[in-house]
Amino acid sequence: MKKKSVRAAVCGLAAALSVTIMLLGGLLYIFAYVAPMLLGLVCVMIKKTFGAKDAVLVYAATSILSLILVPEKESVLMFALFFGYYPIIKSSLDKLKIKPLRFLLKLLIFNASIAVIELLCVFVFNIPFFEEGVFSYALLIGFAAAMNFTFIMYDYLLKIFLVLYEKKIEKRITKYLK
Repeated sequence: MKKKSVRAAVCGLAAALSVTIMLLGGLLYIFAYVAPMLLGLVCVMIKKTFGAKDAVLVYAATSILSLILVPEKESVLMFALFFGYYPIIKSSLDKLKIKPLRFLLKLLIFNASIAVIELLCVFVFNIPFFEEGVFSYALLIGFAAAMNFTFIMYDYLLKIFLVLYEKKIEKRITKYLK
């Protein structure tokens, strides 16, 4: 019984911490992209320590509470529609043996998510994609290139973080959770 209560408490704290970080992400515009990426690391830690089911619950609770409480909707959508669930499904995608197919599938998922996020921002939340309202293909291509580069780096750093977590951090955390 104690183990279930510890899991529930840690997952509740993780969700509360995630919503708080999401709220703080609205302070500077760059944090709108950084905060969801950092919160993906929280989902990785919960998945590795307690399992995918608990990570999905933390992801769902954070997404719902953030949508209600956080004024920076682009940041919330970035988390809810990509950076929250991607770390949870990454290990399944990494099991694909054909590396080019795995890479293309990851890019496809990311780009589809970003397209949906930007469409929701523009048409549902009235957040303009272009500051001055002037459409520019160069800006659009630059944004897409920067986001894809950011995703590739995030995917690589997520892999490194998982190894670091398994070797250095997880033992210390589980020691306190017994």
